[in-house]
Amino acid sequence: MSGPISNLAEIPQSLLGTLLDSVAIKIRDISQLGTDLLPDSNLDISSAIAYHLQAGGQKARAKLGLGTSIALGLTHQDAICIAACAELLHNASLIHDDIQDGDLLRRGQPTLWSVYGKNLAICSGDLLLSAAYRVLCDVSAREALPSMIALVHERTATAINGQCADLAELDPSRDGVEQYLRIAKAKSGALLSLPIELALLAAHLDEFTNVAKKACENFAICYQIFDDLQDLENDALREKNRQESSSELAPVLNIIFILEATRSHADAIAAAFALAYKHLSLCEEGAAKLPNRSGHLLLEQCTSMRSKLMVASPTFESP
Repeated sequence: MSGPISNLAEIPQSLLGTLLDSVAIKIRDISQLGTDLLPDSNLDISSAIAYHLQAGGQKARAKLGLGTSIALGLTHQDAICIAACAELLHNASLIHDDIQDGDLLRRGQPTLWSVYGKNLAICSGDLLLSAAYRVLCDVSAREALPSMIALVHERTATAINGQCADLAELDPSRDGVEQYLRIAKAKSGALLSLPIELALLAAHLDEFTNVAKKACENFAICYQIFDDLQDLENDALREKNRQESSSELAPVLNIIFILEATRSHADAIAAAFALAYKHLSLCEEGAAKLPNRSGHLLLEQCTSMRSKLMVASPTFESP
């Protein structure tokens, strides 16, 4: 095990890039599935998964896992396994979400289910979910594995619970904002904090996992609010079409729709920005408390998000 890095800013970008490449290789290798049972069929899960992954993405969870692991002195191999676990779970959730939401595009390309069909998409997501557990078998911190595997289940279960709540009808007049916050924490926060928490467990710093969990929950809330503000026009159209067509698709959950139940549209926008800044600040406070500056990359994400909020509404002053 190498010694911990005292300043994450000292980690060369070239090293981070190399480790991210290794994560991608790990994910590709572990999600391969033999075609001997269906040699002449188009039901090629490995190709379907490769298609989904080629769209890229920010790989925020992988970066958090790598950055935290390296800061805490874990081996590169363990850092890669932790990052791959988080990315596998995240992409499994994206594949299933796209089916449930009926989304036709993901990261600028047609979604996996719209190209390969729902049946193969479901199986692809299931395989990635299973692979997330398998990849942890290569972690060298054997004594920490039971708690790490248990954590993967707990955070996955939380994310699934949040997704189920997101799919349900939300009554804006009944504790709407609080329900929204709980859903955002569960659906997005759980898998965001997972790589940080896994690294803390592997480094035997269990006492900090709750700090990481709360920090990422607050970031997830801020991110979801920002996403809602960006998607407001499209979400309004989607919800209108859904209601008019009596579709079985999930209702659109947008913080602005909830806030408008008790105030004007302009006040709802202002309240949404205030709420986003509040939870962003809470995330920054939590990230700063993580040991050995292991929350540095999360703080960088906060800085980036604060800039995006300011650009989205330059007239709204952050607290």
